[in-house]
Amino acid sequence: MLTPIERIPVGHNVFTPQGRIHSKFLAKGGDGFFGPIAQKEPTVWTFVNGSAIVDNPDEQEAFEIHGAIYQKWRALGGIAFGRPTTDETTTPDGIGRFNHFNANLASIYWTPVTGAQAIYGAIHQKWVALGSEASYLGYPTSDETDFPEAGRANSFQNGGIYWWPDLGATDLRGVVLQYTGLHCFGETDNDGFLTTADEPYLVLAVTSPQSKIVVNSKTYDDVDGGEGFPDLMELYRGPPYGINIGVLLMEHDEGDPNKYREDIQVAVDRAHAAGTVALGTIPVVGLPIAVIAGPLLGKFMPAIAEAINDLLGTGDDTIGGTNLTLNARQMVVLAARTANSDLNGIGFKVETDMISGEGASYKAYFGIIPA
Repeated sequence: MLTPIERIPVGHNVFTPQGRIHSKFLAKGGDGFFGPIAQKEPTVWTFVNGSAIVDNPDEQEAFEIHGAIYQKWRALGGIAFGRPTTDETTTPDGIGRFNHFNANLASIYWTPVTGAQAIYGAIHQKWVALGSEASYLGYPTSDETDFPEAGRANSFQNGGIYWWPDLGATDLRGVVLQYTGLHCFGETDNDGFLTTADEPYLVLAVTSPQSKIVVNSKTYDDVDGGEGFPDLMELYRGPPYGINIGVLLMEHDEGDPNKYREDIQVAVDRAHAAGTVALGTIPVVGLPIAVIAGPLLGKFMPAIAEAINDLLGTGDDTIGGTNLTLNARQMVVLAARTANSDLNGIGFKVETDMISGEGASYKAYFGIIPA
């Protein structure tokens, strides 16, 4: 019986690319394993059933790629993406399959749930350092793709890795946006004869390209200039894809502080719908949302304070309002790379512009932390 090497045709020397490919072909079972050959190129053999054997001259070996990983490799440019440095291999947890490429600096991972996704460069290095698919992030759910402000990113089952040239790679499960307090720099001058102190509260409308909420802070009693009021209320938990915070400062004179809530919610719903249509984000999910919305978030996402002021008409109970927009990069940097500041016991990472009206001046404060 002839050995595999003895059966190699003339010209398929085992030290040539064709010879190494042919040796792999025979070692795995030939036609019985790969099926009919579709095409023989100098360093790649492809097969009718959707697989390939690719020679890697740096490794002096040929490697096999199959199925969805092969299709992804082809879609990314084949050899232009990279030459494999492993055969398709089962992950240690038995769930996924992968090939490494380019001296193991790039990979394509596949699971039945996530499909085949490519990861490479600094993001790949960060993921490997965390433990690859065994890390808290799990398997990739997207290829590496563009991210706002010249960034790149991969999404994963439980978070993302975000990269910029000046920052490197940052991993996050997600971010949590919190309202952390209100500071009075000067109180109103029209409280009448009963009291000289304010009783302010905030209406907060938090909108991202795919979500929106309207909430009230508590009413702060007997507020005088120079006083700060620490608070803590979660406003958003999710991926750092950009967010808009509409802040309306109200003076509670009498009655129910929630009396405007239903009308305000209607205004926010309408403004948010108009913003998402303008951005064209409604059918988009995942990382592309941040790319599309990033440069336009502040322009097209609803200017909530203005919308509410228009709705209320007289504005008798309104001190003032403002809009605070955080893009995707700012959310990542604030959550993962920025220490808290403190003002009168209010911990914060970002603050509004001064909100002024009726002689008063206030600022609202917000924290953003890793989820």
